[in-house]
Amino acid sequence: MTFSLVTPFRLVRTLGVAGAQNPAIYLLICDGPTAATVEADLLAETAVQLGTTIHVSTASQVLRSSLPPWHDGSIRLIYFDAWLPDLVQALDRHSALLVQDGGQLLLLTDEKSAERILSVAPNLRSRLTDVFQIGPDDLSGGLPT
Repeated sequence: MTFSLVTPFRLVRTLGVAGAQNPAIYLLICDGPTAATVEADLLAETAVQLGTTIHVSTASQVLRSSLPPWHDGSIRLIYFDAWLPDLVQALDRHSALLVQDGGQLLLLTDEKSAERILSVAPNLRSRLTDVFQIGPDDLSGGLPT
């Protein structure tokens, strides 16, 4: 599958324009080796552009402790460190409640897991604001190295 490419800078800009109380769920596809860089870029851009932080959890942590409800319009990021069908089923079953009171949820995963999520979680899929291929910000300004 092919999806639009976005950088953390542009995604955070999109979140800022939409506003903190505008509920949104994004599925972000990222190659494994660059996931840590993308996560760090998202945290930095959110702090700089929005003056807030992202609450980060791995899928394994969420499955063990559950995702607490939030009503403050904050941004949550779940990094799928493993394929967890029980978590995907729970997110699918409760997709209407995930961001009902505002807030934005970012699901960061690899391409294989993203395809599985899209195929086995129809409720979640229908509530996605968008699906992006995300890569680290290019700090070279596009200049050849």
